[in-house]
Amino acid sequence: MTGRTRHFTFFNLIVITGLVILSGCKSTPEPVEPAYVVPAALAHLPLDAASQGLDIIDTQMALGDRNLYLTNHGHIKMLSTAQCPIDISAHRGDFRQPESSYNAIAAALNDNFNSVEIDVMLLKDGTWVNHHDSQTGRATVHYTGERYKLERMSRKDFSELKLRDKDTNALLNERPITATEAFKIFAAYRLPSQKLNVEIKSDANGQELVDLDNMLRKYIGLSGYYYSAADQDTLYKLRGINPYVYLGFLQGGHPTSIERLRSDLRKGVKNDAYYLDNQDDIELAGRYGTKRYRSRYKDYTSSEALRKLQNKLGSNSGIHLDIRSYMQHLAVKSRAHSLGMKVYTYSLNGTDYHQTQLLKLNKNKLPDGVIVDATPYKICQRLFTASVPAKRYQPLSNLGRYIASLPQDADFDRFQEMLGYQTEGYYLSLNDGLKSITGAKKAQVKNTTPTPLLEHGFPTITDEKIEHKTGETILLTLPDSKAK
Repeated sequence: MTGRTRHFTFFNLIVITGLVILSGCKSTPEPVEPAYVVPAALAHLPLDAASQGLDIIDTQMALGDRNLYLTNHGHIKMLSTAQCPIDISAHRGDFRQPESSYNAIAAALNDNFNSVEIDVMLLKDGTWVNHHDSQTGRATVHYTGERYKLERMSRKDFSELKLRDKDTNALLNERPITATEAFKIFAAYRLPSQKLNVEIKSDANGQELVDLDNMLRKYIGLSGYYYSAADQDTLYKLRGINPYVYLGFLQGGHPTSIERLRSDLRKGVKNDAYYLDNQDDIELAGRYGTKRYRSRYKDYTSSEALRKLQNKLGSNSGIHLDIRSYMQHLAVKSRAHSLGMKVYTYSLNGTDYHQTQLLKLNKNKLPDGVIVDATPYKICQRLFTASVPAKRYQPLSNLGRYIASLPQDADFDRFQEMLGYQTEGYYLSLNDGLKSITGAKKAQVKNTTPTPLLEHGFPTITDEKIEHKTGETILLTLPDSKAK
């Protein structure tokens, strides 16, 4: 019995060994996909450059001849902004992304803005959050549909907010972020030269400002951020906390800008159910807001006012002006520079109006920086023609030849849309809509970019596109005693 068992065991061992050997002989290693190698002709492009696709080399070379390149996401970006000697700040992050989101900050950094402006506010428990409006309802919505004042919200309440899609106003499965999260995402994506412009919207005490500055030092570093605020006392406290940081005083919008803003709102929503249902309240609030603002509007562009401001905030400071105020007081730049101060401009009446005014100025009269809802490409091209064809490359493909044929005023921000006119010989102009490449104007393409707004003590008006098909779109934030 023992011998049979041993024989059986030995036999099994031989069979198993044979099977293993046979299986090893029959099995072959799975083919390994070779790692994709960027073509040598495109190796000089940034890491986010598209490097795959039909005629991609020819397309990138044709764009490169104009100081441009195509990204993996289908956007056109500038290879270099060296020809654009002005600080371009992304207003609330990338204007194409939801406010107070990760993507708004990351996309702006990826688009090579010099700085990214965000708004920070305090919750009732002392938590700093990335949020612009004093109440929810426009860019952010509570899942219950109730309106909340930020200063009365807890961290838990804030975590239950959802962001709105800028194009459709639909709620997204995405929440707004805290200030700490905003600082971390900025630190992760920034280049050493890029800075975060932290606009303070809350009336904070000294300790709360100390906490804010400590967070910025920890996550970004002293050289990576600066502050702006419409309240001088807040900036004065910050100077005591941080003697090195740049402080930008945000002078309120020009009364005419506010009047135009209110007028645009009324024209835009005259057929909207929300407007009709609340017409009396909106009219009253609009009149009150403008009257109140005119009565307290104060101009700080004189030499004496700037000197007082500089004495309070220090030499590493500046004044941020509505473009209408800047155009009326062009000497403010030389006055500010004589005190070591900078001048930035923004607009309450849309980025197109902002750029139109800037185009009226000689290059030496331009402000030190602009806070805009536009791409660096559009600002640099319109003000400095930084995307001029060098004509050193002769494209081979149809697309490459189309790119090379485009006039200097072609709007590459709308590149994908412009390709639809490729075979017809038309293009989209930065200034004049749809035009023929030979020069004859065919049609106008209206600008549908919503007007960017700021909150300076008057009713907070939406900078969403206006929806005329529903009365649920939130168009105007009025003082509401029912807000929590």
